[in-house]
Amino acid sequence: MNGKMARLSKPERRLTKDGLNQGPLKRRDFIKLGLTGAALSCLNGGCEKKTSTNPPDEPKQVFELTDGHTFYDDFDGHGNLQTYNNQNLAEAGKLTSKLWDPTSPGPEVVQDPEALGQLTIVNEEGQRVEYGLPEAGDQEIKYVYDADGRLLQAVPHTPGQPYHGSKKLLWVGARNGRYDTENGSLIVGKGTVYGSAELKPMGGSGWALKLTSSLPGLLGCILANRREIEFVDYKTFSADILLPSTSTGPGYYASLSYHTTIPEQPPGLSWLTDLGIRKFGSGRVLLFALCINRNTGYRTYLDLGPAQFDTWYNVRMDVVTRSDDPTLKDNEFRIEYYVNGKLLGSEVPEDAELLLNPQRTGTGPDRFLRLNVDIPEGESIAFFDNVKGVYNNRIK
Repeated sequence: MNGKMARLSKPERRLTKDGLNQGPLKRRDFIKLGLTGAALSCLNGGCEKKTSTNPPDEPKQVFELTDGHTFYDDFDGHGNLQTYNNQNLAEAGKLTSKLWDPTSPGPEVVQDPEALGQLTIVNEEGQRVEYGLPEAGDQEIKYVYDADGRLLQAVPHTPGQPYHGSKKLLWVGARNGRYDTENGSLIVGKGTVYGSAELKPMGGSGWALKLTSSLPGLLGCILANRREIEFVDYKTFSADILLPSTSTGPGYYASLSYHTTIPEQPPGLSWLTDLGIRKFGSGRVLLFALCINRNTGYRTYLDLGPAQFDTWYNVRMDVVTRSDDPTLKDNEFRIEYYVNGKLLGSEVPEDAELLLNPQRTGTGPDRFLRLNVDIPEGESIAFFDNVKGVYNNRIK
């Protein structure tokens, strides 16, 4: 993966299926269906001081610009802090209907697949001892391996017993991951020795969203609170995405997606932009971004470099307008695509002027966590975590 800026001005263009086929439903019609969701969404920790004991009277006027460091939902109970009662709408281990609209049955919140087995004990005999939860069950298992990696023992760990039985202990990274503590996060590198310690099992980042499908097309979750925020107001959308090596689906992708419809361009079908990870039938895994207008045939595809299975990638889309960048015209906006904090590509949509005007668009713009199956064979799986959103203030 590299960030050559040539990709920014001359992106590779390919035909790409998007799996969305929404008709020219007008915004006012959508509102009549009650799909706009008018609950308060405040992620900014700084707004905790502006409290009130009563719910807001005018829901359309109470969403705020966030600081970009707090969550929309991390599936561990953090996200959508409500200013009037200092409570999070997010619920640990649950896909709450207050925040999410699944496009179809199937999304579930599960234990982070990379959270377990990240810390290992190595004793004087060269034996490696790991502690983790099996896929089924909630009793922690102690695994002992010899120096060649052969499993010697797998027994339930006794609660309350220390996580070692040796006088001299080292802890090393058993796999790449992140160790979250009250003082911040530590990046754990596979094979790296970190020193002696009184060990505790790796807690990881807890819960994550799992999308699974064996059918062609789209499966996903729409951010429901707030559901519709215009391009000019929604500044940042980001999440962590992982494709597991255990997935048997040969061709699919997982992405963040902005989606809207354009009724004034018959037949009023989808406009969307995606950023995520794609698995090809050949087995290759790549980071990518795309923009599509199904009414006009406009297609832009950006190859952002290779990716790996079983690895979390933070992907982020920023909407940049003239207020952020004076070199842009009043009727333009730019979408910037970031991976792990690095700018890897950007696009100024050819229909930017139209998309900036809510009177000229239909449903949306919606924000998705999206799984799209290209080849309906096997089981396609993707994990999402730590969803964030930043959008413009309507209170001040």
